[in-house]
Amino acid sequence: MPESHDFFIAADPESVRARVRDALAREGYTVEDGEQGALRATRGSMGLTLLIGGLANDRTFHTRLDVQVMVTADGRTVARLIRGSGKAALKGGALGVSRGNRAFEQAANALHTEFTQAGILTDSVAG
Repeated sequence: MPESHDFFIAADPESVRARVRDALAREGYTVEDGEQGALRATRGSMGLTLLIGGLANDRTFHTRLDVQVMVTADGRTVARLIRGSGKAALKGGALGVSRGNRAFEQAANALHTEFTQAGILTDSVAG
Protein backbone atom coordinates (compact mmCIF):
# COMPACT_ATOMS: atom_id res chain seq x y z
CA MET A 1 0.00 0.00 0.00
CA PRO A 2 1.45 3.38 -0.95
CA GLU A 3 2.36 5.86 1.78
CA SER A 4 1.37 8.88 -0.32
CA HIS A 5 -0.52 9.88 -3.44
CA ASP A 6 0.28 12.96 -5.55
CA PHE A 7 -2.43 14.77 -7.49
CA PHE A 8 -1.22 17.26 -10.13
CA ILE A 9 -3.86 19.92 -10.56
CA ALA A 10 -4.41 22.78 -12.99
CA ALA A 11 -5.65 25.26 -10.37
CA ASP A 12 -4.26 27.67 -7.81
CA PRO A 13 -3.23 26.30 -4.38
CA GLU A 14 -6.04 28.04 -2.46
CA SER A 15 -8.81 26.57 -4.60
CA VAL A 16 -7.11 23.16 -4.34
CA ARG A 17 -7.09 23.44 -0.52
CA ALA A 18 -10.80 24.30 -0.58
CA ARG A 19 -11.60 21.29 -2.78
CA VAL A 20 -9.51 18.98 -0.57
CA ARG A 21 -11.36 20.27 2.51
CA ASP A 22 -14.75 19.68 0.89
CA ALA A 23 -13.92 16.20 -0.43
CA LEU A 24 -12.50 14.96 2.87
CA ALA A 25 -15.35 16.52 4.87
CA ARG A 26 -17.80 14.52 2.74
CA GLU A 27 -15.82 11.41 3.78
CA GLY A 28 -16.42 12.28 7.44
CA TYR A 29 -13.08 13.96 8.22
CA THR A 30 -12.54 17.07 10.28
CA VAL A 31 -10.00 19.14 8.36
CA GLU A 32 -7.68 21.64 10.06
CA ASP A 33 -4.93 23.89 8.82
CA GLY A 34 -1.43 22.56 9.36
CA GLU A 35 1.99 24.13 8.96
CA GLN A 36 3.06 25.84 5.73
CA GLY A 37 -0.34 25.55 4.06
CA ALA A 38 -0.77 21.84 4.73
CA LEU A 39 -4.04 20.29 5.90
CA ARG A 40 -4.57 17.70 8.64
CA ALA A 41 -7.66 15.50 8.40
CA THR A 42 -8.90 13.27 11.22
CA ARG A 43 -11.87 10.97 11.50
CA GLY A 44 -13.15 8.72 14.25
CA SER A 45 -12.44 8.48 17.93
CA MET A 46 -8.98 7.66 19.31
CA GLY A 47 -10.50 6.55 22.64
CA LEU A 48 -13.04 4.25 21.03
CA THR A 49 -10.43 2.88 18.63
CA LEU A 50 -8.05 2.09 21.47
CA LEU A 51 -10.89 0.45 23.37
CA ILE A 52 -12.32 -1.77 20.63
CA GLY A 53 -9.51 -1.64 18.04
CA GLY A 54 -10.22 -3.07 14.63
CA LEU A 55 -13.84 -3.73 15.56
CA ALA A 56 -14.59 -0.02 15.11
CA ASN A 57 -16.37 0.75 11.85
CA ASP A 58 -14.84 2.90 9.09
CA ARG A 59 -16.25 6.14 10.48
CA THR A 60 -15.39 5.51 14.14
CA PHE A 61 -11.93 3.98 13.62
CA HIS A 62 -9.44 6.79 14.29
CA THR A 63 -7.69 7.84 11.08
CA ARG A 64 -5.35 10.73 10.38
CA LEU A 65 -4.30 11.94 6.95
CA ASP A 66 -2.13 14.87 5.94
CA VAL A 67 -2.32 16.82 2.68
CA GLN A 68 0.54 19.02 1.53
CA VAL A 69 -0.32 21.55 -1.17
CA MET A 70 2.66 22.88 -3.07
CA VAL A 71 3.69 24.37 -6.39
CA THR A 72 6.36 22.66 -8.52
CA ALA A 73 9.22 24.48 -10.25
CA ASP A 74 7.24 24.37 -13.50
CA GLY A 75 4.23 26.02 -11.83
CA ARG A 76 1.94 23.00 -11.36
CA THR A 77 -0.04 22.66 -8.14
CA VAL A 78 0.38 19.34 -6.34
CA ALA A 79 -1.79 17.99 -3.53
CA ARG A 80 0.08 15.18 -1.75
CA LEU A 81 -2.10 12.91 0.37
CA ILE A 82 0.02 11.28 3.10
CA ARG A 83 -0.88 8.59 5.57
CA GLY A 84 -1.01 10.06 9.05
CA SER A 85 1.46 9.20 11.75
CA GLY A 86 -1.02 7.01 13.65
CA LYS A 87 -0.02 3.37 14.02
CA ALA A 88 -2.99 1.38 12.67
CA ALA A 89 -1.51 -1.94 13.80
CA LEU A 90 -1.32 -0.68 17.38
CA LYS A 91 -4.94 0.45 17.13
CA GLY A 92 -6.40 -2.87 16.11
CA GLY A 93 -3.86 -5.37 14.81
CA ALA A 94 -4.48 -6.77 11.33
CA LEU A 95 -8.00 -5.35 11.29
CA GLY A 96 -6.57 -1.94 12.19
CA VAL A 97 -4.07 -2.12 9.33
CA SER A 98 -6.89 -3.08 6.96
CA ARG A 99 -9.04 -0.18 8.20
CA GLY A 100 -6.13 2.25 7.80
CA ASN A 101 -5.45 1.02 4.26
CA ARG A 102 -9.11 1.31 3.33
CA ALA A 103 -9.37 4.83 4.79
CA PHE A 104 -6.33 5.98 2.77
CA GLU A 105 -7.71 4.42 -0.42
CA GLN A 106 -11.14 5.96 0.12
CA ALA A 107 -9.62 9.40 0.69
CA ALA A 108 -7.44 9.10 -2.43
CA ASN A 109 -10.49 8.06 -4.47
CA ALA A 110 -12.52 10.97 -3.08
CA LEU A 111 -9.82 13.48 -4.04
CA HIS A 112 -9.38 11.89 -7.48
CA THR A 113 -13.13 12.14 -8.09
CA GLU A 114 -13.27 15.74 -6.84
CA PHE A 115 -10.45 16.92 -9.10
CA THR A 116 -11.61 14.88 -12.11
CA GLN A 117 -15.20 16.12 -11.91
CA ALA A 118 -13.90 19.69 -11.70
CA GLY A 119 -11.83 19.05 -14.84
CA ILE A 120 -8.59 20.14 -13.17
CA LEU A 121 -6.73 16.84 -12.57
CA THR A 122 -3.77 16.55 -14.94
CA ASP A 123 -2.03 13.53 -13.38
CA SER A 124 -2.19 11.24 -10.36
CA VAL A 125 0.71 9.16 -8.99
CA ALA A 126 0.72 6.79 -6.00
CA GLY A 127 4.02 6.81 -4.17
